Amino acid sequence: MSKRVDALTRRGLLQAAGTSVAGLILSRRAAAQTTPSTSIIDFEERLLAMRMERYRNRKVDLKIGFRPVGGSVADFAVAERESRYHFFYIERRLQEGTPFYPGHETYFGHASTANFVDWTVHDPALMVRPDSWEDGHLWAPSILKRGDEYVMAYTGVNRHLSQNIGLASSQDLFTWKRWESNPIYPFRGGDWCFWREDRISSCRDPYLVEHEGRIWMTYTANTKEGASCIALASTADLKTWRDHGPIIAGPNTGYEPRLEGGHKQGSLESACPVYRRGRWHLIFKAVIQDKPIRQWILTSGRLDRFDWSTGREFWPDATGVEVVKDKGDRSLLAAFSGGHIRLGVADWSKDTPTATFIENEQELAEWLK
Repeated sequence: MSKRVDALTRRGLLQAAGTSVAGLILSRRAAAQTTPSTSIIDFEERLLAMRMERYRNRKVDLKIGFRPVGGSVADFAVAERESRYHFFYIERRLQEGTPFYPGHETYFGHASTANFVDWTVHDPALMVRPDSWEDGHLWAPSILKRGDEYVMAYTGVNRHLSQNIGLASSQDLFTWKRWESNPIYPFRGGDWCFWREDRISSCRDPYLVEHEGRIWMTYTANTKEGASCIALASTADLKTWRDHGPIIAGPNTGYEPRLEGGHKQGSLESACPVYRRGRWHLIFKAVIQDKPIRQWILTSGRLDRFDWSTGREFWPDATGVEVVKDKGDRSLLAAFSGGHIRLGVADWSKDTPTATFIENEQELAEWLK
């Protein structure tokens, strides 16, 4: 009796195994029928369509933020048009954390969103131009809307890594025209600046702001004494610029280069001047020896002078702050963090305003009304 049961059991197992194999074969045949084999031409076209769908349309988690497929984001600008927010960003496609190697950071990525969760990635906005003052890299755009026109200030870097600033304009945020007057040499006429055309020199990270009938631009430069600084220039017509010199400077010693990054001290860069409630706030990144702060805010009654004694931390783990939208005394901000664009909020009515990250869609809802 036991042998017969064992035989029946073995037969049942074999039958079950046969059924499983048959089912697997049938399922594979069904899959083959729904996805028939194609020619290499059809294969390439269908695969490209799949990849472009993934690249062009991005849904993001607000705790992580936006980045393009295969890349990461550094300094960027934002502009609003027809209820969409357009971001123009340095697109990093590299493993080593430096933009200086040939072929790195050669165009501005362009993506737009209406709700900051669903993003559309467009074609690049501007690319480097061979045999010009901007044939090496493009960095750090800033956009100012004037009437129906958008004006972009941006950094061009030549093959010697000398930096300068140029302008471009657009009516629709898709087609950009560089100005024939480029570059603008914002430090021209000043004897404070250390700059040269044939070797590495700092003149980057412009930020445009219009105030009381004049356009002001902060940017990163170096002084002749060997200090990194945020400098200021202004214009009434975007053609003739006035140099105002440094508005805040770092130390002129203590800079120790490290190939792997993580320098003990670095440049004052990615500045954003904000005027609220009769006060100027200067937000910028600076690594200063023995100081734990990375994203600083300094406050002053005037734009052309700031004092380190007012300095404090503004937004931990965020760099390259941009104002996206205002609502009363509060601002919706954007910054890049870990290679992603993330959002935050600041309240300028406070004596010491700071920014905090938006973590979910509920916190964002009030800004979409």
